[in-house]
Amino acid sequence: MTELIGHTQVATQFAEALQQKRLHHAWLLHGLAGVGKYRLAGLLAQRYLCERQTACGECHACRLTAASTHPDLQQVGRLEGKRDISIEQVRDLLGFLALSGRDSERRVVILDDADRMNAQAANALLKGLEEPSPGSLLLIVCHDLMRLPATIRSRCLLQHCGVLADDETRQVLQSLQIGKGYIDLAVALAEGCPGSVACMQDEAVARALLDWQALVSKIAEADVGRIEEWIRQHLVNVPHALVAKLLIRSAGEARSSITAYDVLARIDAALWACGRWPGEVVRHSLRAGPSLLATILNLRSALRPA
Repeated sequence: MTELIGHTQVATQFAEALQQKRLHHAWLLHGLAGVGKYRLAGLLAQRYLCERQTACGECHACRLTAASTHPDLQQVGRLEGKRDISIEQVRDLLGFLALSGRDSERRVVILDDADRMNAQAANALLKGLEEPSPGSLLLIVCHDLMRLPATIRSRCLLQHCGVLADDETRQVLQSLQIGKGYIDLAVALAEGCPGSVACMQDEAVARALLDWQALVSKIAEADVGRIEEWIRQHLVNVPHALVAKLLIRSAGEARSSITAYDVLARIDAALWACGRWPGEVVRHSLRAGPSLLATILNLRSALRPA
């Protein structure tokens, strides 16, 4: 069995319900992106299909699950290039759950990014939740719980997956083999959501983020020329959310020594713009480099004394 890091309360509740034969047919795992909900769903599915119902890692079912070849396990999520999960995908998963298991009487579907179902897909899922097939288990992974219709939420067993502690986050990131020289930065940026910094498995990305941290550590006095050069070289490969997070962290430290209300108001407005920048690039098809530089110049101006 793959080691479970974090979310032990959810896993324990699942194991107890399975042992007592009172397992709810639909578990809805919700929480921030990157906390490990999908990984947890995989471990729960393994336990459900395990011949010993312990996720032993040794039986035939566990070996098939580990190899992603178990015939009674299906994983569904957004298809590449698609904005949402379609009604056809939901109908397929419901059809799968209605079949008899090939290796046992159990079937499991992991539905990832459930909050990205379109309205038709959500309506189709609702019918399946109202009429579950014997032996079927639906594990739903959702980042934004309130985007799911209340009718779906009410028919599922809701399980909140909170952020991980720093030591748990470090364990996960070490298991991802993030380099020792970058692990402290990765833990700080993850803020309990290790999946959000999984890109740092790529040493080039990790090194670029470490360089960015140094460049913006004192943003009011930072060398704009060096910032422009970093943007040209690295922005295309580094997640914009992490770029913005480091910028906000640096400016937040500078803000802590300021007491003048009008200055704080300007800084907060500039920080708000930094936080919105990644989304604005997508929503308005902005050029990422020039818009980031403009955001930085605005922030520097706010941080500097009049």
